[in-house]
Parts: sequence; structure tokens; C-alpha cells
Amino acid sequence: MITVNNSRRKFIKSVAIGLIGCEVLLEFPSIAFSKKPTDTSGFEIHKGLRVFNDHTKKNMEALVEALIPGANKAGVSDEVFIYVQRDKGAAGFFDAGLWNLDALSRAKFKKPFHELKDPKDINTLLNHVSVRNRAFFNQFRKLVIRLYFTNSSVWKKLSYNGPPQPAGFLDYSQVPKI
Repeated sequence: MITVNNSRRKFIKSVAIGLIGCEVLLEFPSIAFSKKPTDTSGFEIHKGLRVFNDHTKKNMEALVEALIPGANKAGVSDEVFIYVQRDKGAAGFFDAGLWNLDALSRAKFKKPFHELKDPKDINTLLNHVSVRNRAFFNQFRKLVIRLYFTNSSVWKKLSYNGPPQPAGFLDYSQVPKI
């Protein structure tokens, strides 16, 4: 019997080998790709490497909603998407983490993560990912929490009226000296 010992190191090596392999294949496009890819959704972070396709976006929205119920109504998923479009490194990192989450969901529950409805199943996956893929989970959670609490529509729900002096130095003719 063969035992497989999965680890974060093996996961990182697999992602690195995949990126290197992608780079090699892109050097030989006539050999590597006889047809154009059918899924052109998402955006390109490197020549030929597209991330955040429609399926990944659905998983991202489901994860945002699992972390903070009601966050999608406040537009947090849209803000996450805007953030990853500006930061290509974060886009690749979060895309790989969401892919991992979806692969775990398919292996355990035979359906994509965004189709899971039972909170017990969702929590099982989140607990597993929070331990086994801690870097992804913690970074994604921090981003979602930051975007949620900096959203002005959420402030009203929390009875927070916003910054006491939102722009400039309204009480002074010149900038105060500290």
C-alpha cells in the first residue's frame, strides 16, 4: 500500500512546477495549444495564464459569504475582484487557494464549493483549509474583513457615522503642526 503524505511544501512545489511548465509550454504555442482555450473569462496575469474565471468567482463569492454572512450584499466580492485585478501576485495566490478549496469540495462532497448548502459541510472544509492551507485562508480572511469594515454601507448597520473629519482640515486654515 502506498501512502501519500500531503504537505504545504508539496503543494507549493506543485504550483511552482505548474507555473514553470506553463512558461515552457508558452514558448512553444504551436505544439502546446492546437486550439484556442474555450474559457476566456477571468483576466490574464501572465501571458497565457488566466485566473479568476467564472467558476473561481462563484467559489470566491461563496467563501466570502461563508466568512461573513451578508458580505456579498455589501459588495465585498466585487471589491475583492477589483483588488486582485490590481495585484497580479495576489490574484495568482488567491486563485490557487480557491482552486484547492474547490478540489477538496469535489473530492469530499462530489460538488463544487459554491454549490454546497449545508453549513456543516462548509465549516468542515473551512476548518480543513484553515489548517492545511493556512497562508491562503488567513490572507483571504484578512482581506475580506478589511473590505467589509471599510465599506460605508456597513458602517450604518454598526451605527458608525464615519470618520470625525472625513476630508482635509476643515477647522484650520492651514495644516496643524504636530
